[in-house]
Amino acid sequence: MGIGIPGSGKTTALKPFAEQNAYVYLCPDDIRMELTDNSADQSRNREVWAEAHKRVAQALENGETIVFDATFARDSERKNFIAFAREHGATKIQGVVADVSFEIARERNLARDRVVPEHAMERMRQMLLDVPPEIADGFDSLFFIDEFQKLKQAEIGGEHKISKEFKIR
Repeated sequence: MGIGIPGSGKTTALKPFAEQNAYVYLCPDDIRMELTDNSADQSRNREVWAEAHKRVAQALENGETIVFDATFARDSERKNFIAFAREHGATKIQGVVADVSFEIARERNLARDRVVPEHAMERMRQMLLDVPPEIADGFDSLFFIDEFQKLKQAEIGGEHKISKEFKIR
């Protein structure tokens, strides 16, 4: 389960990982593109997330491993998604937090085809700073990666494997 602001490197890390391991890769932006022909179109978010949930449930029912690529800046969204996945058979949920500076994420965002407005990035950043991802959200483990997709910190059941603090600077 990817977590991080736009431009933080979630997709850069998660999509190839899913492909290399033959895991199901799901991203609400991809579903949004299928439904609206525009990955930035937020007008059908309920439908996008309903379809995402449907695909997650189906993949879990088929015994598949899923890599889910979304921002998950709001703690309630993280917790609700984890609960949904567990209800549908997920036995292990790992979070991958793309922890990069706001400046790097902003630069990357500006270089993308689909540019997220800076005020939206700031809002997501603040949500993550106010209530950062933690094992208590329902994760079995959390991995924090830097701007080069290198491991910065890992927590398994609350045990820190690498000692650094989460900071979206």
